[in-house]
Amino acid sequence: MELLKKAGEFHGDICGGIVMGTKLAMYGMETMGMTPGQKDKRLIVFTEIDRCISDAVLSVTRTSLGKKSLKPMHYGKFAATFVNIDTGEAIRVVDLGANKKDRDENETTEELIERINKTPAEELFEIQKVSVKIDPNDLPGKPLEIVTCADCGEIVMDGKHHLKGGKAYCTSCFTGSYYHVIDE
Repeated sequence: MELLKKAGEFHGDICGGIVMGTKLAMYGMETMGMTPGQKDKRLIVFTEIDRCISDAVLSVTRTSLGKKSLKPMHYGKFAATFVNIDTGEAIRVVDLGANKKDRDENETTEELIERINKTPAEELFEIQKVSVKIDPNDLPGKPLEIVTCADCGEIVMDGKHHLKGGKAYCTSCFTGSYYHVIDE
């Protein structure tokens, strides 16, 4: 319950995604032989959805974007992959009931917490042994590559640049951006 409380505090409240994400992250770490709630430098976690569950995974695993140990994948699925970068062992934990239409829509958060606590993790999640290839630029630590964009002059790190005609370009200049600079 302590990890659930911490995940809720980080997220801002305890909702269904935080409850399921906390249990999922605990199960994933325990399956990997790691201790939930404790930082483990061997761990990289790929989350597949940018919703509440990812905040719970971040809180329980103590991974982070800034340390390059949390990787959001934007697949829209209630799943996370846990990778031990020392051994290469990897498991994907999938929430079996997240998108079922027969859920009790009237279940309160308290009832959900109680139900999830009483239900063995094996009944809530599927574990898949997987293989994950991680680019050396995506591993924790100092940047391996730092270049300057030939067009905008901004710095691009971690091999996220594109080469064209022997010149390096940032993604914004190479393929377009999510933002548009407004000249004043």
